[in-house]
Amino acid sequence: MNNLCKITTLSVLSGFSRTFSVSAAHNANYSCKLLVVGGGTGGCSIAAKFARRLKKDSVIVVEPSSAHYYQPLFTLVGAGVTPVAATRRHANSVLPAAAKWVQDSAAVIDPKKNVVKTVEGHVINYEYIVIAVGLKNDYWQVPGLTEALQDKNSNVSTIYAPEYCEKTWADIRSFKGGDAVFTYPNTPIKCPGAPQKIAYMADAYFNKSKVRSRSNIVYNTCLPVIFGVKKYADALLKVVERKGIQVNYRTVLRSIEPLSREAVFYNADDPTKEMTFKYDMLHVTPPMSTPDFLQKSAELVDAGGYLTVDKYTLQHTKYPNVYGLGDCTNTPNSKTAAAIAKQAYVVEHNLLATMSNGEAKHRYDGYGACPLVTEYGRCVLAEFLYDGVPHETMPKCKLLVVGGGAGGCSVAARRARVLSADEIIVLEPSQVHYCQPMFTLVAAGIKQISQSTKPIEEVLPKNVFCLRDEAEDFDPCNNVVYTKCGYKVQYDYMVVGVGLKNDFNKISGLKEALDNPKSRVSTIYSSEYCEKTWCCLQKFRGGQAVFTFPKQVGKCSGAAQKIMYLADDYWRKQKIRDLTNITYNTGGGHIFGVAKYATALGKVASNRDIAVNFYVELTDVTENCAVFRTEEGQTIRFPYNFLHVTPPMSPPECLAKCDELVTEAGYLDVDKHTLQHKRFPNIFGIGDCISTPNSKTAAAVAPQSYVVECNLASVMEGREATEKYDGYGACPILTSYKTGILAESIYDKKPWETFPFDQSKERRLFYKLKTQYFPYLYWNKLVTGKWNGPAGVRRVINPWNK
Repeated sequence: MNNLCKITTLSVLSGFSRTFSVSAAHNANYSCKLLVVGGGTGGCSIAAKFARRLKKDSVIVVEPSSAHYYQPLFTLVGAGVTPVAATRRHANSVLPAAAKWVQDSAAVIDPKKNVVKTVEGHVINYEYIVIAVGLKNDYWQVPGLTEALQDKNSNVSTIYAPEYCEKTWADIRSFKGGDAVFTYPNTPIKCPGAPQKIAYMADAYFNKSKVRSRSNIVYNTCLPVIFGVKKYADALLKVVERKGIQVNYRTVLRSIEPLSREAVFYNADDPTKEMTFKYDMLHVTPPMSTPDFLQKSAELVDAGGYLTVDKYTLQHTKYPNVYGLGDCTNTPNSKTAAAIAKQAYVVEHNLLATMSNGEAKHRYDGYGACPLVTEYGRCVLAEFLYDGVPHETMPKCKLLVVGGGAGGCSVAARRARVLSADEIIVLEPSQVHYCQPMFTLVAAGIKQISQSTKPIEEVLPKNVFCLRDEAEDFDPCNNVVYTKCGYKVQYDYMVVGVGLKNDFNKISGLKEALDNPKSRVSTIYSSEYCEKTWCCLQKFRGGQAVFTFPKQVGKCSGAAQKIMYLADDYWRKQKIRDLTNITYNTGGGHIFGVAKYATALGKVASNRDIAVNFYVELTDVTENCAVFRTEEGQTIRFPYNFLHVTPPMSPPECLAKCDELVTEAGYLDVDKHTLQHKRFPNIFGIGDCISTPNSKTAAAVAPQSYVVECNLASVMEGREATEKYDGYGACPILTSYKTGILAESIYDKKPWETFPFDQSKERRLFYKLKTQYFPYLYWNKLVTGKWNGPAGVRRVINPWNK
């Protein structure tokens, strides 16, 4: 018969059929905006995303099979939990209706001409292409395997194909004892946890059927470890030990002898070494590779036949209009179905950028997940990123509080009185909670460092779960926070109170000087160094004493002066003040931010014979000299015998890098009155990390936590946030070991004093408040959410706020 006249009809979709000729001359030519090669999980996901965005028939999917399988269920089919029919859907039910489906296989890809030719001779021209063709099972690489799989009485099976996974269940049910061998090949495979899963499920079934005591289960893997992520490998080693499963590493299946029921293995490090295992049941994970047409596309693939894409953007390294996702790419992630969701999101946004002549900026982090079923009803859920970094999903919480400082603890305590147990998670890496306002007292020898700290469990309410970890990434669009240890925490509402970090490294030589116990450099702005300040203060024998403050105001701006005035008083008591020159160098133009108190403190400094220099910023610290830069760019060197540094400060990197959440300076972008995020209404902020223009002090936390509590409750109930924070902050500035000034202000740097007398005058009362009452107030009222600030007291003793 003349092949040019031979016509074949192929049903493509329900109610739709097309005809094609064996000769390419009579076959179709297609053109599309986006061609998706592969109709598996990745291909369907991308096709659906772009079919919604582009015009009808702008998307073509090339997929030969009319059946779409949910392959992660194959393990459960092999364990008798579900039938294979439950894993299957017709392709027309998963492919988007707005996309054209060509039921065929790709034969050739020409990325230079943007053309794909199919097995049946179709020609498809594309502008952009996504390749998601997965992996194929290479049964032929193991002699005897194909024949054994096709023989229903061979007791050889695999869960890696729909036609054989039910055979696995049949073999498990019929097993009456003996040797059960499970294998893992020396090639990349899809779902690398599945070979273990089916072994664990077989063990569980053998126990139920009372044959486990007569069974020997062996797991032979080509890998040097039982699992690629150490955290889960450690857990799985305990599982195999408990189950009595023998694990042989670097052991690869070479061939099968079905007649003698023997499997021949070799050592992966020395292929000449062979081992023969008798089996009464053999489960084989076959070697796998990318489809042949892809392996032959030398322009697109690496030496192993995998599509060469950037591991972060998933864009081809040579052809920018080519993207890949799923098992067929050369990304070093675990090949699991769970990886597709994140990959598809990245491909979608990067491909859209490419279509608009932009850059591919979205990044895939290598996320993959594997529910490692260890028996019927139990499972280890492994989640991880590139390089085997765990990245786990915590149970979703009602309220996530990020940061266990004063603000975070106060809000958690307030809401814990309303929400039920386990509805609140506090994300905090430290095991201890520090009362930072006491660091000045420690540095001056008034308090011990032990008095400034408590275990975090003693500070937080009992019904609040503290996750000992720190935020790594915020994803406010999806209500998720990723942690440094690899957890994925989902929330309904979030309060961010991560504070500020000390940027010691922005001053050359500072960190080294602080870490050197013999140096004369210290700071009260860290629990690590405030005791050193007291040591340096005591060892000082006169000379040049320099105190610094940066241009960018950080937390508790008055603390830098407190320690200076206390040092002055201490050295006077030691009779060395006449031998001492004290200098206060600030990057700002004022000694204090509120004019009333700046005037008073200027007089204090003058009366103490302290030299104050404005607009000078510390840049370098050497062994004997502190280097400053003026606003005009001049360099000034100050020799020192004592140097106290207030470091520059900024929000933590995890917050600052989240553009959706922060201002240009990296602070959480909240409404200055409601403390609600300007873009995300389910997010609130508290403490030093927020963008409000108030003084960053612990005293500000009290009214802030009250406002957050009220507004958070309103939002949770579907109402608007109406409670307002007025910018209140306070700073008790000790000017000696007997006296102090109590600075209180609200927004616009307006004094807002509690007492009915002038608080800018030095008084003994303020020293007693700072050293005795305020620590009690902090531990017993502030962090427990029982202190709203002095507004109530002020209304009674100073109703006219004089």
